[in-house]
Amino acid sequence: MKIAFAPLLIISLLSPQLHASDIDKDTATRFINNFYQAIQKHDLKAVGNMIDNKATIKVLWTQADPPQSFTISKADYLQQLKATWHFATNESYEIKNIKVSLVDNVTTVSLQETENRTLFGKKAGQQNELQIALGGDTKSPRIISIQNKTKLW
Repeated sequence: MKIAFAPLLIISLLSPQLHASDIDKDTATRFINNFYQAIQKHDLKAVGNMIDNKATIKVLWTQADPPQSFTISKADYLQQLKATWHFATNESYEIKNIKVSLVDNVTTVSLQETENRTLFGKKAGQQNELQIALGGDTKSPRIISIQNKTKLW
């Protein structure tokens, strides 16, 4: 039985694999900027193409007592964006403090984001601290997970 698994192990070790570590800092930063430009332009197709189909989005709402966390799928995330775009006006997204690091061999982008909008006639917004993990390679990075700590106002 050990002999049967040996060729599979060798093949798997030698086959080309896409690791997030193949994504350099400049590519990761450019990708995140493009992601937020697509959000700002309400380009749902572009946003959707930048997120892996199996991506998970974890949100921690820090103002709730006790703080609440939930996880949504790519489809749910895109639906939330679509609903926000439909009902909100005067939207703005500002990202800052972008830092790219390698965490467990996964390129991870940390950033702070501020969103402002008018929603049903009232000013609203949120402050987000995000950790966005990227998969793929330099030619085609994709978001594989988002972890977000958020405060609403």
